[in-house]
Amino acid sequence: MHRDGLSSARRFLASNAARHLISGAVAGVVSNTLVAPLDILRLNLMVATEQTNAVQVARALYTSGGLPAFWKGNAADVARTIPSSAIRFYSFAVYKARLNTSCPAVQSLLAGGFAGMTAMAALFPLETIRTRMAIEAAAGALRGESMVRYVRRLVAADGFSSLYRGLPPSLISVMPYFGVRFGMYDILKRWHLRRSPWATEGEVVPVGASAIYGFAAGFTASGLTFPFEVVRRRAMIGAGASNPFVAVPAILAKEGLAGLYKGYGVNIVKVAPASAITFLVYEETRKRLDRFAKAEAEEKRRRRAREEKEEAQAALGDAAEAAIEAPRAT
Repeated sequence: MHRDGLSSARRFLASNAARHLISGAVAGVVSNTLVAPLDILRLNLMVATEQTNAVQVARALYTSGGLPAFWKGNAADVARTIPSSAIRFYSFAVYKARLNTSCPAVQSLLAGGFAGMTAMAALFPLETIRTRMAIEAAAGALRGESMVRYVRRLVAADGFSSLYRGLPPSLISVMPYFGVRFGMYDILKRWHLRRSPWATEGEVVPVGASAIYGFAAGFTASGLTFPFEVVRRRAMIGAGASNPFVAVPAILAKEGLAGLYKGYGVNIVKVAPASAITFLVYEETRKRLDRFAKAEAEEKRRRRAREEKEEAQAALGDAAEAAIEAPRAT
């Protein structure tokens, strides 16, 4: 039984798709768990319609639930992150391989955008739950509820459709965000490998370079697309219009340009390091899984060669024995 399970795991890891999925899942979990407190602050600042700052939000969170409040909703976030990050990295590889463009940079940017939309569409209810739990934790309205109990209460009060509130602006938002984030990282990675004469196609970049390129990609993507992120987060909790062409003018009229960048400072502090950690962990996990798969393939090749050699020796032995027995038979 143990050997069968081990054999199945080895066959699974031999798949290139499986290694993309596992590496993406691990990267997402590690990154999101480490920066969860910053994400809680970021979300609350983004959806606040009154004047507030990170210190005031942090005090409110601590007062409502102590240190655990800074990880409130993280279970939903991790549950969302495992499949979404896995889907995102795998989808990026698939789209990049199948998109036919004459410009590699455009190919990377489009693949990143489509990968972000694919993961968002597949797992949007978990994104909604994570966001709403984080906001209500700051307001002290969760009353120690588990994620399952919270979902039941939400659906009972607002209907199943509430889990998909804000989906259109979310898809509009993640297309450019992940297009820039994944695309820019891939462009920088390709540039790095071209500068390394010893590098081979598909080789991962060093740890330091991976972290720097991931940080730069996250920083740039967030700066360019942050207003769309504010719109979609507010739409999720019913605090604004879901149509960005309606929501953006409304925010500008009421709060000015600053309203579209509310929470941006905390967002950058969270997003850029998270992006660095994500790509670093993905590359390192993928590198180890690739080595494992390569070693397994080599061992399989050697095992097959031994079996063929043994079969050949056995055949020669049978032939020799037949040759010896033939004269006796006559």
